[in-house]
Amino acid sequence: MKKFLLLIGLLASVSVWAGDKEVLQQRLDKIDGFYARFSQNVKTADNQPVQEGKGDLWVTRPYYFNWTMNEPDETAIISDGENMWVYTPAVEQVSVLDLKKAVDNRLMLLITDSHNPIWDVYNVKRKQDSFTLTPTDGSTQNFVISVLPTGMISNFTIIEEDGQRSFYDLSHQELGKIALSKFKFTPPAGVIIDDQR
Repeated sequence: MKKFLLLIGLLASVSVWAGDKEVLQQRLDKIDGFYARFSQNVKTADNQPVQEGKGDLWVTRPYYFNWTMNEPDETAIISDGENMWVYTPAVEQVSVLDLKKAVDNRLMLLITDSHNPIWDVYNVKRKQDSFTLTPTDGSTQNFVISVLPTGMISNFTIIEEDGQRSFYDLSHQELGKIALSKFKFTPPAGVIIDDQR
């Protein structure tokens, strides 16, 4: 009888863990795309300010996004579904990467596709509308994503190995698919192209 109860207890704990991940995936699935303004607040592990910023984010699922930081410096990270373009006008350079191999971009892979295999290497714990994603494959970033039952993402935090936290608050949201033209990037004349594909 004890072994049976222990087995039931183990199954219950596994289903609770799986349930949190499934709840998050189901919520993210509710929205095909969205636009939002974001404010960024970066702090060290001991809560010292590092940087504040502002920008715009456009997403169409799966795999299309345009993440444009306007302040303090302009940077654009744009995915056309296959390639990821990282453009920094100040240095007149754009890097091109294979989206699905871009290790620095796991959060956007998770947000833009609830069925990407990358989900398999994350444990998810839910506290109301907040979901903490902890990697099991040695990756150094944890994520906390707040997603309402409607599927709207209200904010997210990227937590680095050294404890630095980058908090992004989303506002002025408009839900619905974004035109794919928003995710096309043509390098301006004179820009150096660093093709890492």
